[in-house]
Amino acid sequence: MSKADVLGVFNQLAGFYDSLPFEWLLVGHCLLVSSWFTRLKDRFLLCYWVGLLAAFGGGVVSALLLQDPAKAPIALFADNKVGVIWTTCWWLITFFPYNLVERTHQLLPVRLVTKASLNILRAGVMASRIDLVVAKFPGVVAAPLVVGTIAASGGKFTIDGVLAVCGELTGAPGEAVVPGFAFRSGFLGSVIYYGAVYVLGSLSRAEAKALIITLFVAHGVFADIVGQPLDYTSNCHKPPLNHTAVVCGD
Repeated sequence: MSKADVLGVFNQLAGFYDSLPFEWLLVGHCLLVSSWFTRLKDRFLLCYWVGLLAAFGGGVVSALLLQDPAKAPIALFADNKVGVIWTTCWWLITFFPYNLVERTHQLLPVRLVTKASLNILRAGVMASRIDLVVAKFPGVVAAPLVVGTIAASGGKFTIDGVLAVCGELTGAPGEAVVPGFAFRSGFLGSVIYYGAVYVLGSLSRAEAKALIITLFVAHGVFADIVGQPLDYTSNCHKPPLNHTAVVCGD
């Protein structure tokens, strides 16, 4: 397959992704994120706000860093539909009688659709933020990588602090202390997008976004199908036993 053929595939994928209705992608995104916090339903306001931060925190924090509401608006302030869709999906997952919606969402085909929706929006906000940063700060390498990573990490940086204060942070340390998959994959996606478009010039913005979306979606689909994390970033954060350096590989 020639380079032209590969680029043609990426262009077709870009057209397909752009044709998907934003509202339906947002519904899938909100259903999936809401399902992560049903354990907090007895503290319903905490459940609501933590879920909201998880769903939109990356976009909010990156928008605040850019300070350009016209080009990088906070989603909840830019469109009434965002708040309505989030609240409706959260209630359906969290409080619908007999947990029917939550149990339906646990079915693999449904979960694959919602996870794909999340990853499409995740890659899209990452790419748009990087494009805007490059335009605002031309020649600066750190800025697009930092903002792109934050945008693609969702609300992990914001919700961990809230959960810790409320005594609900379980499992691994917070994302800001020990970066998890959300941060690492977001950083990797930012590097690929920025490098392909603005350093090498090998892909257009649409082609590079289609590539990142495809990578994110494929990982999410296969991870759910096999029931394993399939964390392709895990070997690049393990410190040796004396914790004096960071190494890649075992």
